[in-house]
Amino acid sequence: MKRSPDQKNITVRSICSKIFVSLALMASTMPFAASALATSDFGPHKYFVSKNGDNTTGRTWATAWNEMDQIRWASINTMQGDSLTIDGGVGRMIYRKPLSVQAGPSSHYPLRVAVSTESQHNGQAVIAPGSDAIGINVSTGAIQLNGSKRSGIFVYGAKRGISVTASVPYPSNIKNIEVSHCTEAGVYVGPSYYPLPLSQLIVHDNATNVVSVHNGTPGGASLSKCWIYNSTAKVNSDGVRLDGTTSAPSPAIAISNCVLGPGLRDGLNNTTAAATPSLTNCLLINASRNNVSSYSVKLQNVTSFMTRLNASQMSHNCIKLQASTTGYPYQMGSTVKQSIAFGGQVSIPLTVPSPYHTYPPAPPIPFPITVEGNTQFRTTGNTTVLAPTMANPQFVTPVALLPNQTPIPLLMSLDFSLRPDSPAAGAGSAITSVKKLLNSFE
Repeated sequence: MKRSPDQKNITVRSICSKIFVSLALMASTMPFAASALATSDFGPHKYFVSKNGDNTTGRTWATAWNEMDQIRWASINTMQGDSLTIDGGVGRMIYRKPLSVQAGPSSHYPLRVAVSTESQHNGQAVIAPGSDAIGINVSTGAIQLNGSKRSGIFVYGAKRGISVTASVPYPSNIKNIEVSHCTEAGVYVGPSYYPLPLSQLIVHDNATNVVSVHNGTPGGASLSKCWIYNSTAKVNSDGVRLDGTTSAPSPAIAISNCVLGPGLRDGLNNTTAAATPSLTNCLLINASRNNVSSYSVKLQNVTSFMTRLNASQMSHNCIKLQASTTGYPYQMGSTVKQSIAFGGQVSIPLTVPSPYHTYPPAPPIPFPITVEGNTQFRTTGNTTVLAPTMANPQFVTPVALLPNQTPIPLLMSLDFSLRPDSPAAGAGSAITSVKKLLNSFE
């Protein structure tokens, strides 16, 4: 049966009415939907730590967490790019609890932590937790930690100033931090999959300034543009010490564009035969025992300075190399290229026992070292290993006039730039003074 025109009109009006009601309902709910979208909790978020915060949400300076141990790590999502900003105050702000990183253990996104660059908040953040605590502890996950300027974070008087023992394969980096007067180590780096970049650090007057432990994994510390020293000989501690118990070969540590010294016992002290540390464009200043002590080493454009004797009137070594009678050191060997040694003793053996166990015993073999383009002056010991002759490199500062008991502040001020008439052109470090290093900090 066909519908009448009146019935058709009623049906059309009914459909239009339903559409109108639906549109009205959509219009009425759209503001709420837009509002919900605008107030969603998707990141990235910025979180704050400040002694002046009220310790609630951490989302603003006013609501900032007021101590390092009050950070609510569960709130921070590194996968969505969350970050943490530390208040340095107007001049400095002192925190008494350690920064123990607990964010990002299950993601490939490092936590970004930095001192504020905002006016009124861009002073120095001091972490002074006491000698039983670790100042900055990274035991899980990864971190990008930046003091935002030279010594923007200052860790003082802790057990370890910075300790990185996270072994997960996530990259980290640490920059612009000063560490001093720690009772165990200024910086401690455990074995890891990635080398840990440490740049623009000032590490001084700690029981040991930097400790890098290796077990054959590719990781270890990678120091760039760092100054490591002791302000007084009474501290009597090493600059960089390498520890390890494995026989697997490893670079263990790479040091570039750094100054080691003055005031150190050993500038670099490698205690394990399986590691071959490298130093490139580095300045080593007057360690009391050894500027470099290792089984094998790679030196490229290094400047080493020593007074004739140390302050105790004892001889000290610009370089001391030794051999192990087992395994890898025979394959690894050492290299010293385009480097300058001014003063100190060259303690490098001519030969080492053969690694081959035969009867009768095999004759000794030459010590495995390659040298090229070096300059030496006023050195003693096995000097012919480094270079065939003596030649004064002609530094800008007349260091030959310095006495054995040269004060440490004076040693800090020396300029090891080469004069235009230097016979050592092309050799030595591009970092020629402490001042030049510090001026290069970004």
